[in-house]
Amino acid sequence: MEYFLERIARELRNEFGNNLRKHCLVFPGRRAGLYMLKYLSSGLQKPVWAPSTYTINELFRSLSSLQPAGNELLLFELFRIYSSIRKEPGSFDDFYFWGDMLINDFDDTDKYLASASSLFENIRDLKEIDTKFGGFTEEQKEIIKRFWFNFDFSKPTVQKSDFISLWAVMFDLYTGFRKRLREQNLAYEGMIFRDVAEMNESELLPLLRWDMIHFIGFNALNNCEKRLLSVLRKAGRARFYWDYDNSYIGKGKFNSAGFFLTDNVRIFGNDMPSDWNYNTLLSDPAIKRNVLETSSDVAQVKLVPELLAQIPSLNPGNAHHTAIVLSDESLLIPLMSSLPENFADINITMGYPLRQSAVYNLLRNLMDLQRTARERNGMTFFYSDHIVNILRNPLFQGILNEADAKKAKEILHIDRYWINSDTFKSSSFLSGIFTKHPHPLSLSSWFRDILSLISLKQFSDEDTTQAGIRNELIYRIVLSLNRLDPITGDPVVKLSGETYLKLLDRLIRTQSVPFSGEPLSGIQIMGILETRALDFTNLVVLSVNEGVMPALSSTSSFIPLSLRQAFGLPSINHQESLYAYHFYRLLHRAENVTLLYNSNSEGLRSGEMSRFLTQMKYDSNLLPEFRVATSEIRTPSVPDEKIERTAKHSELLRSRFLSDKDKILSPSAINTWLNCRMKFCYRYVYGIYEPDTLTEEIDSAVFGNILHSVMKKLYSEYSGKVITSGILDNFLKNTDHLRRLIDESIRSEMRNGETGPASVNEFIVRDVLYSFARRILYADRTITPITILSLEEYVHFDLEATSGEQKILVKTGGYADRIDIVNGITRIVDYKTGIINDSACSVDELFANDRTKDLDGWLQILLYCEAFGRISRNNKLNPSIYKIRKMTGRAVQSSLIIKEGRSETVTDDYSVVRDQFTAGLVKTVSGIFNPAESFTMTRDTAKCRYCPYRSLCSR
Repeated sequence: MEYFLERIARELRNEFGNNLRKHCLVFPGRRAGLYMLKYLSSGLQKPVWAPSTYTINELFRSLSSLQPAGNELLLFELFRIYSSIRKEPGSFDDFYFWGDMLINDFDDTDKYLASASSLFENIRDLKEIDTKFGGFTEEQKEIIKRFWFNFDFSKPTVQKSDFISLWAVMFDLYTGFRKRLREQNLAYEGMIFRDVAEMNESELLPLLRWDMIHFIGFNALNNCEKRLLSVLRKAGRARFYWDYDNSYIGKGKFNSAGFFLTDNVRIFGNDMPSDWNYNTLLSDPAIKRNVLETSSDVAQVKLVPELLAQIPSLNPGNAHHTAIVLSDESLLIPLMSSLPENFADINITMGYPLRQSAVYNLLRNLMDLQRTARERNGMTFFYSDHIVNILRNPLFQGILNEADAKKAKEILHIDRYWINSDTFKSSSFLSGIFTKHPHPLSLSSWFRDILSLISLKQFSDEDTTQAGIRNELIYRIVLSLNRLDPITGDPVVKLSGETYLKLLDRLIRTQSVPFSGEPLSGIQIMGILETRALDFTNLVVLSVNEGVMPALSSTSSFIPLSLRQAFGLPSINHQESLYAYHFYRLLHRAENVTLLYNSNSEGLRSGEMSRFLTQMKYDSNLLPEFRVATSEIRTPSVPDEKIERTAKHSELLRSRFLSDKDKILSPSAINTWLNCRMKFCYRYVYGIYEPDTLTEEIDSAVFGNILHSVMKKLYSEYSGKVITSGILDNFLKNTDHLRRLIDESIRSEMRNGETGPASVNEFIVRDVLYSFARRILYADRTITPITILSLEEYVHFDLEATSGEQKILVKTGGYADRIDIVNGITRIVDYKTGIINDSACSVDELFANDRTKDLDGWLQILLYCEAFGRISRNNKLNPSIYKIRKMTGRAVQSSLIIKEGRSETVTDDYSVVRDQFTAGLVKTVSGIFNPAESFTMTRDTAKCRYCPYRSLCSR
């Protein structure tokens, strides 16, 4: 089947032969122009001058003396006008957020030739509407009246006053802005369009250097375009070629794809050859069309190689007749990585998006570093996550010398949220990088210096092509910096660093680096807008989802929808028709079509197929075959719930706990063995420790350490002395002292002693710690006097156990939070902020295999009693746990309760349970070192919910 552009090319060759150099071909996009030149050249026998090829935007620019200005320059110029009109304009930072909306509204106003004075004038009285908007149609007047009906001036509000004020100033802004730009021979796109459209015929026609202008493949036209096309048509200098299917042209058609074309054909006529058939393959029920439902975006791109392999007779000679269309252009990089290396030639028309590159990732990390930096007491603090992201970035690591790399490695292990810039002072390079730059000009130089270092570096893992792409990306960023530099020092604007970063980010995110290669050969990978006027035999269209195809995102505007409709400005209602035409036109001459959509409704995605697929589903001529694309899911092999112990395991255990007199088997290790032997194996046999991660949440272990530190600081001056109720009353009254100790402990435990800005979580933790510390003080007050013997004392002993038939000595013990004397009885005290059981059925329950963690604290405190008892030979020791969550300020039960049947025994004398406890301890420790004991997973899978080794067990 002959393609749309092919047929026009044949017609032009037949009618004009080799004299096309006096003709101009205008297309909706650049890609169509390239294809047209290819089709024109294919029928020529000798070299000839090619016709001019333009997009409609380029045609308007060629006819105007005004030069298009960048968006950032437009924003600054608009702010200058705004500052001259308003007495208190505020800062550019405030203006920046709505300046874009104003420019877009001005652009629409000009492109659609709306009366700016009428549109922006402040309408104060409903009775004046007819006079103010004289000359408008009755329909336009009615829409305006409906809008103002609900805008009751008799009930003034701040919002209404602001709205009225804005309408009043918008027209002044519009006229002043256009005047200012024209003085500099600059313009925004709509201004250029209006400048050309409002020319007299006598002014316009002499500017044309072509005998004929051919408008090919257009759909929606704005009023400026319509006026230009009308003038050219009247002068006999224009021809129009429309591509459509009879199924959606005409009034009352179900499909909205012909909404704009129906009027275009009526107004401008149609110069397509008389033999051109408008009953395309779109309405042919014999055409094979498939719709595949996939479970994710990744599943879509992974299916592409398989779908291309199923296309009959696909070879390098005809590959350019096949297109992969990305409705969601963010799938470009995943698609490229999914295509096999030996794949046929491909041509990517979209360009490599800068925002998806490693260079942009580093730039964003640098932006985040500057954006979140804080200054306090003359010092600068950077958020640790942003420092880590920069130091770990491969591009940044590549420019570090050996000494700087060593320093960076040390910094990566600093465990705190905010890091002082003085941390980097030992390295001149790193200190230059991690410096706060509040002014845009210094920020620009900072970015440029870092990017220059990266561009000069040859990385070992990249070839010449990759290095070229990297440097091209850097070059694009530097150009963006250069565009902003002349404006950032303007005294009127006074741009802040924050707004500068937002402007730069927006400028960079829109850029892409074009791929090199032969644009008209190989399989074509393109976005939906690049397919305008093009035809393909084979089509694979991805992300045909509602919300993507069509992309019905309403742009922000100060002009209400009702007024947009009244003045003929584009609205969200028009977007559906635009995308409908793009979608159905693609199917005009496609013989093999596969449409994919993602049915997953994660995040903001609805998981729905596009409305266009739904329309096809209920159209007998278009009805495709719907299928679900299933992927083979291979789950990793589930490990056995038991690991049989080997000689290697025993050797690792003995090396860890028995090879040196300083090695110690902690209560935590014993409890881990009792809770889950597999977890014990991972941690203490294989030595797999969970990675250190720094999060905003306060780890429970860190929280406990801080509380222990606070209580130690509070009682340290009374070690070896008696604490009375009066002393505790003073502690409770002196809240400033207690809070100061808490701050010191937080600084010590969480920031390695450095000061810096506090996170929100720190404020919460401070209050909780203050509450917990006071609970301990109130509890101690009920049992005074208290004699403090020691704080955080290290107690340990050698336990005689067995390893199979061999006797062994295992050192065990730990740090007792507090050892004191109350009423003549020595207490071993431990503070617990977690959940601790009040009772146990027996001492043996502490050593039950696969038990819960609720009894961990009691095993620990009894073990400390055994260790201290062996040193002091004290006959009576009271094991006491302060269960802080349950403390209310009154006297608390801090001893273990043994419940045997209906009887309860308070274990306030360790000697009563010592024999039973040591027997259980020996048996448990012997089991740990027994070569015959295997490592098994816990039967209680609830324990696995927050276990760091969960993935290893596949639970």
